[in-house]
Amino acid sequence: MSSNARMGSYSDGRAYGVAQSTGVGNGPQADADGRCTASTRSGKRCRGMAVTGTTVCRMHGGSAPQVQAAAERRAEVAEQLAARADWEATYGELGDAEDPGLIMQREIQWTAAHVKWLRDRVQETEAEALVWGVESEADKGATEFPGIDTTYSARIHGWVRLYGQERDRLFKMIETAARIGLDERLVRLQEIQTTIMFEIVNRALETFGVEARKPEASTVMASVVREVMAERQARGLPAA
Repeated sequence: MSSNARMGSYSDGRAYGVAQSTGVGNGPQADADGRCTASTRSGKRCRGMAVTGTTVCRMHGGSAPQVQAAAERRAEVAEQLAARADWEATYGELGDAEDPGLIMQREIQWTAAHVKWLRDRVQETEAEALVWGVESEADKGATEFPGIDTTYSARIHGWVRLYGQERDRLFKMIETAARIGLDERLVRLQEIQTTIMFEIVNRALETFGVEARKPEASTVMASVVREVMAERQARGLPAA
């Protein structure tokens, strides 16, 4: 197996992507048969099966905490890369000029606004029109009995169809963004923003001769920010 992934960093300082790696089997460099790459005391190749996500068996360290942690991280990165590929194939390139996390957040907010607008149109439409309407119209002006021949039938109104499609799109976007780790990055970004905000408040207070650098001040500030974010989300407002 071989892979090439773009490298970069999000605005919260975390890197995304992995360096080029090659390998097959259970681990990043395991053989095709998935067997351990270590050697026995006799110098022969170990025939044990490598622990999933690693290149060695349990006897050769495959179950060691640090090895398992590295394997989990590789699996996490691989899932994020696959999710990013799914996003870009469906919703367009994320690019590297701007934090991909912010791009995804903005796209989700726009799509949520579309869903709300379409839901309002559905609610404005008469109930009967949502499931019953014109199927076809035929102009019979050249016949013995001229006029418009209208056929009615049970059907789903266009607003309902568009609302359902856009809602499904929103749910899929949220699911894919979660696979990429958007929630985690947004939390980290908010923590960084909180730290910057706290520093700004500190300096402003110092200008007025007020001391606010007590250890608990940072904790209180972070708690207040989380409460405000939760209140905005509960009201359907952007959290950042």
